[in-house]
Amino acid sequence: METLTRKQREIQEREALILAAAHKLLLERGYLGVTMDRIAQQIEYSKGTVYQHFSSKEDVLVALAGQTTQTRADLFTRAAAFRGNTRDRMTAVGVADDLFVRLYPEHWQAEHIIRAASIQSKAARERLKELESTEHQCFLALAEILGDALKQGDIECTEEQVPQFISYGLWSLSFGSHFIAASNPNLGSKGLDNETEMLNRNYHALLDGYGWKPLSKDADYVAVQERVRREVFPEESRRAGLLE
Repeated sequence: METLTRKQREIQEREALILAAAHKLLLERGYLGVTMDRIAQQIEYSKGTVYQHFSSKEDVLVALAGQTTQTRADLFTRAAAFRGNTRDRMTAVGVADDLFVRLYPEHWQAEHIIRAASIQSKAARERLKELESTEHQCFLALAEILGDALKQGDIECTEEQVPQFISYGLWSLSFGSHFIAASNPNLGSKGLDNETEMLNRNYHALLDGYGWKPLSKDADYVAVQERVRREVFPEESRRAGLLE
């Protein structure tokens, strides 16, 4: 493993401070409250020093999103290794996704913001590529499970694109559900007060529709979720208030 020089370590430490300050500001003040001036004040460095690391606040937000997306990719990778059949493992990825949203709510603020073309034009291309690379790791975890499901006959299909359709369907359900929940704080008034349960039911309806065995009528996936929390993500589940 390559040993970093003192200067390289100092650069990494300053960048970590900047991202931590941006994280705090995003949680407390939202997108408009994140400014290079405020970041500099938080870390007690000059604004010029902040600009040595990041070209704009949008660049900071893309880096912050990349940081948390790497955390999500790591959670997905751990979930994909869960001991169970392929549908149990995909259920484990759903648990990982739920824990990520609970533990990193600020990610969705950054995620929605940086999708705007005007924001991406202000961020460094290298950071956008890093973000894309970490997002790809999430899809690799899904692809591994889907590949095993096809090999083992848990999904019987003749269409070559079915794995892509399933991946896209799960992503769409997840992204859409979290976006709606983040942008509509009064869902309870519409009778939609349990996002996690509604999302899980839709996940399994989709997988049942593709005939992914065992079907939800033949298995207790609520029990599988509980097993995943205890066996794979005990620390994260406790932090999220899902385990004692």
